[in-house]
Amino acid sequence: MVRVISQETYDEVVKENMDELDMTPEEAIKEAIAQFEAQGVDLSNIMKDLALGSGDDHLISVIVCKLKESIKVDQDEALNHLDIFINECNKDIAHRLKAGKDGAYNVLIELLESKYKAYTTDLCKDEQVLVKVIDSVVSLLNGQPDLLDQNGVHLIKRLLDNTNNAEILTATLRLINVCCLKHEKNRQNIYNTNIIDNLKHILSVKENKKLLGECLQVVRRLCLDDDVRIEFGKAHEHARELGSHLLEQLTILLQENTKPPLVSELMLTMATLLVRNELCAKVAEADNGVLFTVLADNFDNVGVVQQANKLIAALAGNDDVKRQLVKSGIVPVSVALLSRHCSNPTATALSLKCIAALTLREPSHSVQFVENGVAEAIVHCLKVHQHNATVQKNGCWAVRNIVARCRDLNAKFLELGIEAVLTKTLELFSSEFGFDIKSALRDLECDVKLDEQWTGKGVEIDQ
Repeated sequence: MVRVISQETYDEVVKENMDELDMTPEEAIKEAIAQFEAQGVDLSNIMKDLALGSGDDHLISVIVCKLKESIKVDQDEALNHLDIFINECNKDIAHRLKAGKDGAYNVLIELLESKYKAYTTDLCKDEQVLVKVIDSVVSLLNGQPDLLDQNGVHLIKRLLDNTNNAEILTATLRLINVCCLKHEKNRQNIYNTNIIDNLKHILSVKENKKLLGECLQVVRRLCLDDDVRIEFGKAHEHARELGSHLLEQLTILLQENTKPPLVSELMLTMATLLVRNELCAKVAEADNGVLFTVLADNFDNVGVVQQANKLIAALAGNDDVKRQLVKSGIVPVSVALLSRHCSNPTATALSLKCIAALTLREPSHSVQFVENGVAEAIVHCLKVHQHNATVQKNGCWAVRNIVARCRDLNAKFLELGIEAVLTKTLELFSSEFGFDIKSALRDLECDVKLDEQWTGKGVEIDQ
């Protein structure tokens, strides 16, 4: 079990080392860290680089106190401390936790409310001031989104509703992104403010790439399911509703941005929203061949290829769209991409997953893939990345889907030595995904011992 201590306890030990052992601050800190680590204490949430005594003497605490005092007298004076506050918070989570305990959130929200009011009533049109306050809140909430309350949510919505300034909107979207990470309640509270209308408006501002990129990340963060404290989240519901409202607009944006920096962000966001058949159909209908244009323009860009594979795999979830993609000529392109980027394990894994999706329950697709050299490419990739679990698992899926309904294709894989490769994979990963490996070997008609998933106990049933 991991042991933890408070910041005060750590500070007291450092102070004792300095006072009683006559150590320098650097020596006192080094000795305190060594003592606690020897006892198995987790110091990840402890500020270790300061030795100014204890408690409120830490610089972050001093700055929070100054912000509290100056906000009541002169708000411009408070802004002079924000740069220091941001720098301290950006050091590590320990500094942010300390600031949170010292009441920094309420101070910053009060300051943000005041500066927002001044900005919207023409008392102060300096957007840089407002952006600096928002960035201070972002730095504070990074890693501790629990601090966000309903007042903060309403303030975020008002910022989105009442300004068209790109810098303020970008900063506000950064704040949303921090608040939504690993926090389902924040996601739902922000989503329920009818933020879709704001996102649609921001996506129409096509000339500002930085603003668009931050907006696309907000869309994806609203669809996360990463809060371990919540048993059932609303990731699917959010993705479905966002998809129905935004996918057509995103497809048009993709047609206008087929090269970096936005192309990868757009495809990843679209793939995130493709959670239903009708949404895949909507994108396919508005596509106009943009996927092929993207791949042609970025054939050697491994980052773009990875996101393109995610989007193709998501679209292939709709059987009609999958057939349309194959009819349009995606097969030779997919095989070429697998071969071109076979040295990159992430790109290889995503390409194999994409091929598995395109060949699922479609024997005619399997034949086309094999005719275009997919068997050679798959076997080569499995050999190159023999110790990469994701590549091996996705490769098993691809092989199984290709041959499951078309056993005539087994011979091609077998003559390339697939059995030896998968046997080695089974030795390495039997405990992780042994069923997938054995299923691929079974469908290749190789000798494999299948585990019986359930057996009866031979208990006689009363008549």
